[in-house]
Amino acid sequence: MKRIKIEEVVKNGKQMIAIARESPFYPDGKGGQLGDRGKIGPAKVLKVKEKNGYILHYLDSHLEPGEYEYEIDLSRRKDIACQHTAQHILSASFLKVADLETVSFHMGEKISTIDLNAPFILDEVLEEVENLANEVVRSCKKVEILEVDLEKAKNMNLRKIPEVKEKIRVVKIDEFDITACGGFHVENTGEVGLIKIIDTEKVKKTFTRIHFVAGERALRDYGNKDRLLKSLTRILTTSSQELERRVKNLLESVKEKNSKLERLAELHASLLSRNMVPEKIGRFEVYDFSGPEEVGKYLPKFLADRQNVVIVLVYPDRVEIVSNWVDCRKIFEKLKKEPGIKGGAGQRRAVISASSPSKVVEKIKGILRWF
Repeated sequence: MKRIKIEEVVKNGKQMIAIARESPFYPDGKGGQLGDRGKIGPAKVLKVKEKNGYILHYLDSHLEPGEYEYEIDLSRRKDIACQHTAQHILSASFLKVADLETVSFHMGEKISTIDLNAPFILDEVLEEVENLANEVVRSCKKVEILEVDLEKAKNMNLRKIPEVKEKIRVVKIDEFDITACGGFHVENTGEVGLIKIIDTEKVKKTFTRIHFVAGERALRDYGNKDRLLKSLTRILTTSSQELERRVKNLLESVKEKNSKLERLAELHASLLSRNMVPEKIGRFEVYDFSGPEEVGKYLPKFLADRQNVVIVLVYPDRVEIVSNWVDCRKIFEKLKKEPGIKGGAGQRRAVISASSPSKVVEKIKGILRWF
């Protein structure tokens, strides 16, 4: 068994950090990829960092400085190699299909991302890129790791020439892609199995972030979505072919019912406002309502313009104050001095969250007596 020499061990909260000058464990974040996991002696390696020329191993238990046998999680390293090679294939595919360059790469424990230099990418482009990437996977192209000097690297048509003086580590995927990289990779693109783009988002107003999975992760993602699809078809008593139409019909039905509910709630509020009797507090007429929220939101429409009116809407999780006759910010300023009071206020409306809304109402009425 190979051994690792631990120079020093320091405590970091509940974790221990084993420090080594040299380590077979690949650090987290280096080259944008995940780090190794495994064991050093009896201790599990939870995280690996590189700092000031030393390798820091975050462990779940204490070790004394010295030499230890180690074990690296090879299944994790295989997954990392799969995701990283998939990233190279995707980045090269975007470049070939749409002349889009990768500006950054992040590998996550479940999903990885690349950021591209475009604020928007058409679905047709995403589909073409994904098809090309998987064609490269199915072609089982050889993946070579080369070490070359800067002069040779300049003649190899690399996607980007790194600014280094020492030897450059190059990952060559047949003639499809040649890129400088220090991370793990498979030996043949066929080992990647499958590449799937699962989402996109706009970032920093100028880039598009591509979320993707590959290999076993892609199979798990497919399995999860397949189970979800089957569950939805059972719940909605329809087939997968009819699911989209069924959901659209349900949404239209819900939208129509919500519209009717809104109209009824407004009518209810109108009728209710005619019969509500306010409580006289100082110069104010205080209307206290603790009914359905759908009705409460329309009451200010029919009550707020009445002279010196303050409307107090009481819901299970909050209290709202609405008034055109008193500055609600001043009421809230006094309320928030009390423990457990949170929320916010504008001149004509305040929203207060508290564990006991009824007590908040009493405090509001007490404050109003002094205005």
